[in-house]
Amino acid sequence: MYNGQYMLVNDFSGGMTIDVPSTNIKLNQATDCDNMIILPQGSGVRSRPGDVVFNATAMNSGADVQGVGYFLESDGTEFLVAIAGAKIYKSDSLDGTMDDITDGYAGITAGQDNIWTFLTFNDQCLGFGGPKNSPDAAITYTGTGNVAALANAPAAYGALTANNRVFAYRTAADPSSIFWTIIGDPTDWSGSGSGSVVIGSLEDNEKITCAKVISTNYMLVFKETSTHQIVISSAPFSNYTLFDDVGCVGKDAAVNIDGTVFFISQNRRMYSTNGETIKEYPGFDKMFDQLKAGENSYIHGRRIQGKDFDWLLWVVRWSTLDDDDEIAFIWDVRNNCWMRCTAGFSHGCGMTTNVGDVYFGSHDGKVYKTMQEGNYNDDSETGDGDITATWQSGWINPDQIDKITQVGKITVTGQYKASGNVTLKYGHDGLAAEKTVTISQTRPLTTGLYFQRSTRVMGRGNTFQYQIVGSSDTIDIEVFSLTLAGKTYGQKDQEQS
Repeated sequence: MYNGQYMLVNDFSGGMTIDVPSTNIKLNQATDCDNMIILPQGSGVRSRPGDVVFNATAMNSGADVQGVGYFLESDGTEFLVAIAGAKIYKSDSLDGTMDDITDGYAGITAGQDNIWTFLTFNDQCLGFGGPKNSPDAAITYTGTGNVAALANAPAAYGALTANNRVFAYRTAADPSSIFWTIIGDPTDWSGSGSGSVVIGSLEDNEKITCAKVISTNYMLVFKETSTHQIVISSAPFSNYTLFDDVGCVGKDAAVNIDGTVFFISQNRRMYSTNGETIKEYPGFDKMFDQLKAGENSYIHGRRIQGKDFDWLLWVVRWSTLDDDDEIAFIWDVRNNCWMRCTAGFSHGCGMTTNVGDVYFGSHDGKVYKTMQEGNYNDDSETGDGDITATWQSGWINPDQIDKITQVGKITVTGQYKASGNVTLKYGHDGLAAEKTVTISQTRPLTTGLYFQRSTRVMGRGNTFQYQIVGSSDTIDIEVFSLTLAGKTYGQKDQEQS
């Protein structure tokens, strides 16, 4: 081995950052972290699992899915409900068969941007949505028969439930108002205890964009450039302004995590608030700056949790892609860092079941169950659906870190798998991936859980960059550390092995 210095990279908790020069980022940060899961405490990285198609037969000849919802009845019966084009479908017991329950109902406006919100209330599945500025009539499905209009309800763009009431917001006539029912009846919007209130001021000419319940006492209501709070413990409900310079871009661009609401603002940055203070999350600004102009209101967020990850995922429309091609920005809740997924999340809407399973509605008339362990490809992607996972370091100056004149050897430690390889790429002085080394991760005949493989580094330069890559539709990769070894000043012709 080298009788000199080495750098041990066994902390990946910094995630991806592109807001500082690539020569200045820390060893635990990456210039690209794509389709990777960062393990708890940053103790390694692994390629993410893929998605699985829910309904093999496309709804409505492959029309865009404009809404997908989870409906749970009081007797435990569960349904997946979806809108595709101008039709609505349900799947009994989440069996993957989508039954058309439209039956001539003509109140749904087709179009991928006409997103619907579904909610369960008093053994009914209620739907609100359609075009933002002229929403469709609200609908209801009781678990039998077909869909119908929800009697007496306002035609509102968004809705939610709290304290045994239904709240709806943003109608064509009153886009700055939120409305609520009496207790227990989603069809009574005029009886004793019902009402409405204008959020903020009409003078700002801004519309309500989103609302989230944060407790039994409070609800956050966002406008385009302001944030407000409603006291919902007893009617009539008073409201006041929390922040008059930060709002939310769209009705699905906010996610409640344990009483703290994370949201994307009009300046395309992520903030969080618990109803008292507000916090900004920098480090990914240049990525957010490249979102498709004018379409930020269609960002949708979803919390996804697994055995070793907790993600806040934002599906966004990227500037270089078509309108029906999205990618995902991810805030790692455990490691407090950013990542991205450039494949597997090209979807227009989503839902979460009562056990935390996440489904997305896509642009092909199908629904996909995401992040399924043991599935190594994405059914939602065309072709073979290979998942290509990448961790790419910054440009490291070994001399500045550990007085190493040149990196001469790399040792990779990872988890044995039944098959496959880890691809290691490296380069010098701005020439990324000059060399590629294939490292087997297949378990040998001897026992053991972990592998350790070393390779000599060819070439020289003042700066050094490495990439860990896994690309397969049959197996994942899991890497825990890299050791970058080299000579220190004053050493000559030291033995290598």
